[in-house]
Amino acid sequence: MHTTLRLRRVSSRAILVAALWACLPVLASQVLLPGAKPSSQQRLSVWGFDVYDARLWVRPDFSILKYADHSFVLELSYLRSLEGGAIAKRSMEEMRKVGSVSRDQENNWLKAMQDIFPNVQKGDRLQGLYVPNVGAEFLLNDKLIGRVQDPRFAQLFFGIWMHESTSAPAIRQAWMKGL
Repeated sequence: MHTTLRLRRVSSRAILVAALWACLPVLASQVLLPGAKPSSQQRLSVWGFDVYDARLWVRPDFSILKYADHSFVLELSYLRSLEGGAIAKRSMEEMRKVGSVSRDQENNWLKAMQDIFPNVQKGDRLQGLYVPNVGAEFLLNDKLIGRVQDPRFAQLFFGIWMHESTSAPAIRQAWMKGL
């Protein structure tokens, strides 16, 4: 009987640890942005290849039409491995579609993203915290990997998904309907 009781305790602990582990992304996003709730998850596929699942963590007053006025967290859960340098270059291309960027800004921002964005593996989660008039913080699997304290950078970077000129209009549209 003592052995059975001990196995039940281990089993209960294992269940508790598994439950907490499953909640970790929720807890991390709520720590970054207290009171935030998750949006529906949207998948980005390019040429038939699944790249990542994207989710926004927003407070109740959030509006995509005025995204630059609100703090939020963007979470990307990668479905394939990608090089950090390629992520940075593609991000810069997308930022240019959202707004004007000077050559100096482009050089500085690309360098900052290349320094911050690591190579990602399938299952990695990259989170970006947007703070109006301040900039952005980036985390990989809940660990801070860098900051860009430039409001214009942050507005254009997150505009990749939320600006009306996004190259992922289905994601933006789904979030507009679901938030």
